[in-house]
Amino acid sequence: MSGSTRFNRLGLAVSLALVSQALISSHAYADDSNDTSKARELDTVVVKGNVLGASKAEDVHSYAGSRQVISREQLADGANRSLDDALQHVPGVKIFDETGTGVLPQIMLRGLYESRSGRAQVLMDGIPLSLAPYGQTSLSLFPVTMNQIDRIDIVRGGAAVQYGPNNVGGVINLVSKPIPETWTTTIGERITAGGAGKFLRDTSISTGGYLSPNFGMQLDADWIKGQYWRDHSDTDVKNVRWRAEWWLADDKLLKASVERYVANMDLAGALSVADYEQNPRQSTRPLDAFSGRTTRTSLIYQQDLGAWGPFDQSQFSWTNYDWRSNRNFEFGSRLLSSESSRPDLPPQLDNSGPRSFSVYATQPQLNLHMDSGGVSQQWALGVRAERERIGYLAEATELDNGAYSLFRDWQFRNRAFAAYVSDAIGFDDDRLVVTPGLRYEHLDSDFLDRVKNQSYQNNIRNLLPGLTVGYQASSQWFVYADAQRSLRPPQVTMIVYGANLESELAWNYEVGTRYQPSEGTSINFDLYRIDFNNQIQYNSTTANYYNIGKTRNQGAEVQLNWSPAGLRELKFDLGYAYLDASQRSGVYAGLRVPYTSRNQFNLGATYALGSDTVFALNGYYFSSAYTDAANTKTENAIASIGELPSYWVWNAQVSRTLLRRGDSVLKGSLALNNMFNRHYWYRGIDTSPWGREPGPERTATLGLELSF
Repeated sequence: MSGSTRFNRLGLAVSLALVSQALISSHAYADDSNDTSKARELDTVVVKGNVLGASKAEDVHSYAGSRQVISREQLADGANRSLDDALQHVPGVKIFDETGTGVLPQIMLRGLYESRSGRAQVLMDGIPLSLAPYGQTSLSLFPVTMNQIDRIDIVRGGAAVQYGPNNVGGVINLVSKPIPETWTTTIGERITAGGAGKFLRDTSISTGGYLSPNFGMQLDADWIKGQYWRDHSDTDVKNVRWRAEWWLADDKLLKASVERYVANMDLAGALSVADYEQNPRQSTRPLDAFSGRTTRTSLIYQQDLGAWGPFDQSQFSWTNYDWRSNRNFEFGSRLLSSESSRPDLPPQLDNSGPRSFSVYATQPQLNLHMDSGGVSQQWALGVRAERERIGYLAEATELDNGAYSLFRDWQFRNRAFAAYVSDAIGFDDDRLVVTPGLRYEHLDSDFLDRVKNQSYQNNIRNLLPGLTVGYQASSQWFVYADAQRSLRPPQVTMIVYGANLESELAWNYEVGTRYQPSEGTSINFDLYRIDFNNQIQYNSTTANYYNIGKTRNQGAEVQLNWSPAGLRELKFDLGYAYLDASQRSGVYAGLRVPYTSRNQFNLGATYALGSDTVFALNGYYFSSAYTDAANTKTENAIASIGELPSYWVWNAQVSRTLLRRGDSVLKGSLALNNMFNRHYWYRGIDTSPWGREPGPERTATLGLELSF
């Protein structure tokens, strides 16, 4: 395709986004903590557009579920190479970090794991980030870079009714940086040294502001280039996003977004035990690589309708999103399947699995508020219609003679419809809020195998009820409980490598409390249980998916934040998560669910020296885990099963404002990640399913950022 054709198609996508789409439940339009901007909100709206609100710290205080917001200060000063590092410090979240770049996140929520974050519902400003929210929930293409993000909202319970279908473990909402009130430009450069001559450069620029009292725009661009800490790790990622906000009137807002993301990177892959012990930095998989590209558009319309019938306030929002994506994993393997488990032999086949995705969805929502007889009600009613088209190819080329074969050509078409309603009923001046809700999921899937000329249909119909209760017992105590039903349909990969798999259905239960005895102290504690009827797991030894039956994930999470009285410059945080994830049926009933760690600790401290310097130290610990349903402790010959080691990782950073001159600010930072160079590994991931996947070793990152 010529460059002009690409440009014309992108221009057409932009035009269509701006003209024909009107879209999503709105978030904060600017953050109060940013001194270059002010909050822009519909003045008279008192109803909540969505259960997450603006995803700010104050939204957590009275939220009926376990929840934590990572602030912009924590992202900037917390020794975070990527969003992966930031998420590691949240109880109940575990990351299988294979590259240290954040390009291909592997997120586990409350012990729920699948390759490429398949069981994590990740949103960007409320819009799903997965390749196909119903048919391919994984994040094997992750169009997000650090310079775009203002804060991260991690919701581990209570959001299932509005955010479906893949939300069993919770919802992670990435919130964009606000468009400044006055035009502001920020240029950043970060260089990460991984040792042995490996350097990774991250260059970013953000520029934007309000051009008039009612129109603002922002452009964010990022380029990641170089190598991470292992051999065969060339990385080249480009991300450009344009956003705009247009206040049509004081009570009408239109928001638009267009993004282009292109990623190309080599994957070092897993190692045999002998190769790992010889040198964990090396790579023995010279053909493994990843490439992906996507164009995403969205537009948001929101209007305050004022009084409407019996309701004293009402608000309408309409969300559309549309994207076109392609991604491909390339990897080497043996010619005979019986030899595929021999990582010590050179590859004879060059395999690739290109996939294409076309997704469009529209979601109108109505929010209504009323007070009657001392009881308040906040209704949320919404529907979503979504269309997905997924193309799945699998092909191989023999390296000795160039013979090519296309052995899979699968085409999927999904038509999904969801409707939801909830009513937050407030008693005693809203000290007690009871919120019943119901979600309906309707999915029709068509599948065509062009190679075998076979086809079939799969239809899913499910009612998913939910109930949350929150009670403000005093100015210091808030208690909550929730119970919700969640669903995830079988994914494209599961259909390819599985047989007659049933949808995953789960009940989520949670109780918890928040206690704030003083200004500098807060304690959050929760107990939860997730009952799966029919969880699906991947067997890396046999390379297929199977239903392992009923499972139960239950545990406790606690988060403590403390700042000594009279020394607010010093802040401490402590997190702990206990997880008991067990199989409840089949031959392995009573054994642990694969990849789950029973214990997780998070520790952190920051100290602000004056107004210009911040020191930060943090660490996280995960206990050992098994990688198969049989809980095999001893590693086998091909290292596809066996116990994973426990590990502590410590990170440190110093950040300093180097120069202030007028509106210009120059900041610098120096970070050490895995500062004690702890060696640990995961089991093989995705295209290299056997062997040890080394966790990132020590890296040092130098950063500079200029705003003007």
